[in-house]
Amino acid sequence: MFERLTPRTPWAGGRMVDTDVLTLAEAASMATKHAGEPVTIGDFLRAAGRGEITLRAIVHRTAKVQKHDGGIYCNGGQENENRVPAGAIATLPLTACQHLAAAGRASWRTFDGFEMVDGVLQRYTKGELVAGEPDFETVTDDCRVMGYDVHALADEYTAPEAAQAEPQAAPAINTKAKRRTWWDVSSPYIVEVMQAGQYATCKELYRALEAKAGPNGPFDRGEGANRGSLFVREISRPLSLHTVQNKWQKLRELAKK
Repeated sequence: MFERLTPRTPWAGGRMVDTDVLTLAEAASMATKHAGEPVTIGDFLRAAGRGEITLRAIVHRTAKVQKHDGGIYCNGGQENENRVPAGAIATLPLTACQHLAAAGRASWRTFDGFEMVDGVLQRYTKGELVAGEPDFETVTDDCRVMGYDVHALADEYTAPEAAQAEPQAAPAINTKAKRRTWWDVSSPYIVEVMQAGQYATCKELYRALEAKAGPNGPFDRGEGANRGSLFVREISRPLSLHTVQNKWQKLRELAKK
């Protein structure tokens, strides 16, 4: 139901890189500094419960595991094959994230994996505890989040729509030129695409725009850090599904004219 969040602005929350592993308290503090408004531990837990970011947790005991199909999940060919050691940081399943967000505690038995399919990041159950192993128990103090996801969530609080909204008429005395936005550059093209096709949801429209990306339109396919997003060529900025969804109703109204 929710797209994975991606960073969209230069990081301004302190000394951190995408691969850093942070506690939730550290993550909330840095995200708050970047966003300029409070971002809480609860915000991270809820985003993880929606699948918008990945949440990890320290496991406190060694446990035997297996791949979802009964094969080798980890440490293949080693003495500790299919064993998760105490102190390892594992990716939490979505249900555990939801329980942590709701109650601050979760019991879980599966490990999530991720794979890109047709440019969309898919989440699936990659491994599980073997029968007879007790559940892992996790509280919020055990949780960890990567710098990439801290940056991605913090960007949701920097009010990108306020910066990218359709500009209003400026007073005559204001001679400063307004910077062109994704809406200025691409909304007429998007409306044309909508009028030429049938799109029941914004996600269907976004995938169609991805398929049409190239020299005949304002978009390129995002690469590198912008992978999975459209890239607005003229203003050199990525355009996420989330941003287009915020204008979905307005686009539908324009397409009916």
